[in-house]
Amino acid sequence: MTGGSPGLASVPVCVQNGAAPAASQPAESSPADALAGMAGIHMDLLREGQELVEEGQRIARDPEFQKLRKGYWTFSHDERNPRSGLQCAATFGSLSGAVQLSGPTASHKGALLTFLGMDIPKPASPRKVRTTLVQNKEQPQEVGAINYAITEGKWGALAFALAGPEALIKELEEQADFRVSVDGRNVITTFYKEGSKAREYMRQCLAGQLAK
Repeated sequence: MTGGSPGLASVPVCVQNGAAPAASQPAESSPADALAGMAGIHMDLLREGQELVEEGQRIARDPEFQKLRKGYWTFSHDERNPRSGLQCAATFGSLSGAVQLSGPTASHKGALLTFLGMDIPKPASPRKVRTTLVQNKEQPQEVGAINYAITEGKWGALAFALAGPEALIKELEEQADFRVSVDGRNVITTFYKEGSKAREYMRQCLAGQLAK
């Protein structure tokens, strides 16, 4: 178990072993799949944006790249049984990385806040780390997390345990800024906005109210 802090619970290490690269995952969807999918979108669009610059074209002509620059939400759930209340996840992606809020799965009853970024460490296997988390310019918190790699080690992830699914919905603000450091080095500075979209989706998903 990682250490916790006010508002953040301990994370069971064994749960996150299942969130390793997609090659070891079962075929069904999960919050980890949603993160991996978002990482793939990021890599493709960032590569495309770089190619546009090199070719002397205007990035503004690429609507998908502009969408990522502004940031947007994607949502996922238990595809086999949308009314199960499991595998609910809301992921906000932007050029600075991704923020995911996810609820219970069949093997984990809690809720997670996960950050995904290119500068987050990418260990060969999941590990416990101590981080410094700053949210909305509040006082820094020393918080334990699970650090792992996805998309064949090209992206790193940091997963923090929340107090529970109810707290996830209650504390989901309209907008939030985050800065996370590991070993004194800033590894991601990112944000989300339009939190009401994610709050309503997660409320319905966790309550098993999504139509099949």
